[in-house]
Amino acid sequence: MPSSFPMTGKKIRLFQFLFEMLEDPRMASFISWVKPSAGIFQFSAQNKDELARIWGQFKGNKKVMTYQKLSRALRTYSRTGEITKVKRKLTYQFSLVVLRSL
Repeated sequence: MPSSFPMTGKKIRLFQFLFEMLEDPRMASFISWVKPSAGIFQFSAQNKDELARIWGQFKGNKKVMTYQKLSRALRTYSRTGEITKVKRKLTYQFSLVVLRSL
């Protein structure tokens, strides 16, 4: 788990978690940048469920998080415009506002 996350205090949002994972070279087999300057990233097809499980553990969920559940949360971000789906499998894009805040 990246050390930049506070384990207590302010709640970390999914897009912050994903950005930290993208910036951590150890997580390259789970999630990677497609075009960092545009905020486009992609989940690994082989390890997407493992990354979701890590997110669920980080949040303290009692039930195991799956990629299906995580992608549902990503669709919620899509409604707010913070993260949008790119027309490519397992690929998403941070909004420019979110990118600037990270």
